[in-house]
Amino acid sequence: MTALFYGGDRSGVTALPRWRDRLVHLLLPAPCLACGKPLPARGTELGLCTSCRGRLRSPAAVCTVCALPLPGILPEEWRCAACRERPPAFDRLLALWSYEEPLDVVIQALKFRRLDYLGRHLGEAIAARWRDEMAAADLVVPVPLHWRRQLSRGYNQAERMARSLADCIGLPVLSALARRHATPPQTSLGREERRANLRSAFRVRRAAPLRGRRLVLVDDVATTGATLEAAAAVLKKNGAASVLAVVAGRTPREV
Repeated sequence: MTALFYGGDRSGVTALPRWRDRLVHLLLPAPCLACGKPLPARGTELGLCTSCRGRLRSPAAVCTVCALPLPGILPEEWRCAACRERPPAFDRLLALWSYEEPLDVVIQALKFRRLDYLGRHLGEAIAARWRDEMAAADLVVPVPLHWRRQLSRGYNQAERMARSLADCIGLPVLSALARRHATPPQTSLGREERRANLRSAFRVRRAAPLRGRRLVLVDDVATTGATLEAAAAVLKKNGAASVLAVVAGRTPREV
């Protein structure tokens, strides 16, 4: 059974995985996940060559609340119409990169090819970029998978990212959420279907101490933000003081 808490003490935690990755790359040279070029024996961040890592880009001008990409040059602290009319349950969504090539192949490799070390790389990258924004947080909470999906996948990619992120910023990870039922993959649904798909999808674990806590909610990708919205709503309903959502990728546009 997954423990409710994971500690945030960094001492000696990241050194061993880094050496393990280097040893694996030395013994089994790997190609770049995006272009297929051979990677150096020491390994690389995100499984990408230098050229492909340089193609990662931040999302275009976005809503300051939900990180929805919007056309044109926006004023500082601009909010989209949806966030002005109906603010989401999370206080803010921060997205590190735009979810397109080559980030998409990295995320897919993490989720479907069992390259779980990529979760650590993504968590470290998020921590490096958004450390100041997360300085006031108390706990890091991963978006959960349903137990059947996690069993078939072998792990929860958001949890892998959350552990790494928490380790970098010195916070504990709290497995506060559970899925009530298995939902169809969000990628197969439209905007309204996604929202309906996630109604009552999450519950808070009975032992989760949320009252007055400031949370960092972690997931891999945001498309419409429906998953993060549903998870944040449950956390707030159960006493969380604030929810800052962070993801590795935000889709360039809603689909």
